[in-house]
Amino acid sequence: MNKKRLFIALAAVFSLVAASCGGGDSDLADGDAPDLLRVAYFREWPTPNQFGQEDGSFAEAVGTEIEWIPFGSGNEMAEAMEAGEIDISYSQGLTPFANFVNNGADLKMVGIAVSYAEADNCIVQGALGVTKENAAETLKGAVVMTPFGNVTHFKMLSMMEEIGVNLDDLEIVQATDGGTTAAAFETGDIDVGCAFGGSVVRMGDAGGVPIFTGAEHEAIGIQTYDIVSIPTSFGEQYPKVVTSFLRATEDFNQAWKDDPETQNPVIAQAAGMEDVGNFLAGPLWFVFPTIDDQLGADWMGGNVAATMQSQLETFERLGQIDSVNADFAGAIDTSYLEAAKG
Repeated sequence: MNKKRLFIALAAVFSLVAASCGGGDSDLADGDAPDLLRVAYFREWPTPNQFGQEDGSFAEAVGTEIEWIPFGSGNEMAEAMEAGEIDISYSQGLTPFANFVNNGADLKMVGIAVSYAEADNCIVQGALGVTKENAAETLKGAVVMTPFGNVTHFKMLSMMEEIGVNLDDLEIVQATDGGTTAAAFETGDIDVGCAFGGSVVRMGDAGGVPIFTGAEHEAIGIQTYDIVSIPTSFGEQYPKVVTSFLRATEDFNQAWKDDPETQNPVIAQAAGMEDVGNFLAGPLWFVFPTIDDQLGADWMGGNVAATMQSQLETFERLGQIDSVNADFAGAIDTSYLEAAKG
């Protein structure tokens, strides 16, 4: 297909998706939204809303212009929200959110973005021959690179505790981003790399293997999912735009489920990837809970607050933080999802 025909074909697809996602039908009126909605997201983290990111159909569905701003970590997203530089963080890690709320940040969780057991993991050099049974001895003196204060860090700490590895026996190095971790793994400068997204794939391609699979993490009670979060003040000022964002996200998720083969190449391009790999194809690492799912007891109706509590208590027990709030239910606001459900 030549470039002109490809452009026409994609334009037709974009038009159909915008129509199916309510493009042009937003009920936002003047004053209901800022002139520019600033949304934080991750590169190399392909999600259905990115199908409408570059051509503007997602913004049309929401009802206001959107600036999509890439970030390297959930901690950076939280800092930007506190600084008034970001209005909505899409797919922020649960653990960074909990850490910031635990330290007094006035943020609210308003939705669940994506669940992913396999796409966030610690990968060990295959040549080391590490198993769950020999890890306590084999990993003595190992260099482990991980981000700090996020779900990847939590999974690493929990996994090492589960298989009896003494943290004092490890040299734990803070990662600046997943790309740095993958590069250090590829050159053999680290023994274990903990990361998410495309960096996990790179380390696997370099001969690395996971000590725990995603299913094994879940079996010991480690859930892995990202959230949609906002500064509390933004939601109070612009409740309709938050609701509209969540409704558009649901619609784009459904449109992707209906036609992933057409959408995946466009999503990959927006995410800065050659293809969506296992994230949205193959084993399908990513799961996008519906609004009904998110409002249920397994998610924001109860389990999410308990998960935040459990994660931070693990950090406290292992000496990573000093104290933990008594309750995290106040950091969850389901009113926007309930409004989006209609």
